[in-house]
Amino acid sequence: MKHIITSRFIVLTLLVIAAALSRALPYLIPHIWNFTAIGALAIFAGAQFSDKRMAFIVPIAAMAVSDLFIGNGFSIAVYIGFVAMVACGFMIRNKVNATNVILASFISASVFYLITNFAFLYPATLYPRNISGILTSYAAGLPFFRNMLVGNLVFSALLFGSFYLLSKRYPVLAKV
Repeated sequence: MKHIITSRFIVLTLLVIAAALSRALPYLIPHIWNFTAIGALAIFAGAQFSDKRMAFIVPIAAMAVSDLFIGNGFSIAVYIGFVAMVACGFMIRNKVNATNVILASFISASVFYLITNFAFLYPATLYPRNISGILTSYAAGLPFFRNMLVGNLVFSALLFGSFYLLSKRYPVLAKV
């Protein structure tokens, strides 16, 4: 199926790119670790892009490019967690409201935390590959989980709220 570039697609893509670029801010000013727009942009893309392929491609590409600029490297666990967060956006795509965005923010942060802190994904020198290592890894990740959750809530409100206001002002942006 041929993808037609619409005003809606362009605006959604620009919002996702802006959110991805916000990842560089912590490198320029003092910051709170893991308080970023990355989770919110994944939820937003999953919920708003009409084409499910684009819901994955646009945010993953934006994240990959921002990783190149900030020198973050590549972690398969992070990208798997990110894909899971886009899927959380799918869960609310036809019923976007404040309650569902909040629920998706909680669920996506939780899934990301569980995936990225699973000790078996890291070298045994970092965490032993046993229940103790898993629990240690999850305990070490709790402050990052909290910050991601707060970031998801704040940035989801900004992304979904901004797009809602834009679509009220410019009806061409509404879903067809």
